[in-house]
Amino acid sequence: MCEGCSSKLCRACYNDHHQQLSKELDQFVYEHDMLKQQLETPNENEPHHLLKQIDEWKKDSINKINQLADQCQADVNQLLDKNKDQLINKFRKITNEARKGQKDDDYDERDLKMWMTQLKELKDELIKQSNICIAVDKQQSAWIKRIKVQEASPQQGNAEDSK
Repeated sequence: MCEGCSSKLCRACYNDHHQQLSKELDQFVYEHDMLKQQLETPNENEPHHLLKQIDEWKKDSINKINQLADQCQADVNQLLDKNKDQLINKFRKITNEARKGQKDDDYDERDLKMWMTQLKELKDELIKQSNICIAVDKQQSAWIKRIKVQEASPQQGNAEDSK
């Protein structure tokens, strides 16, 4: 009689039954040893998939920041060039008026005072450089998604895997 399954067996059947149990025990020992090896072996060559996911998020976020920074720098350069062109045009206008007045000998104190005032204003604008500033868009929703790490219940873990 087998005490495990309570079956009444003859000696031959009992030996076969015991041999089958022995094979199942061997399979158990094999799976046990494989799991033990996995638990004891460091995973240095293969980073955890969650770490890979965080690295991808990091790369994506850095790329977005770099793209925005490049665009903002291009915008600043464009506006600085525009302001400089405007200053050069004002300077040329003052220069042309002063030279014409000098050439034609057609100027007086009022013209000199006006040209000096315009020249001073131009210097001040050049020193001030521009009316460009950087504004933070507070209305923008999260442009870069914030992530956080947390423990999930078994149901959450399975739900996340199926997404």
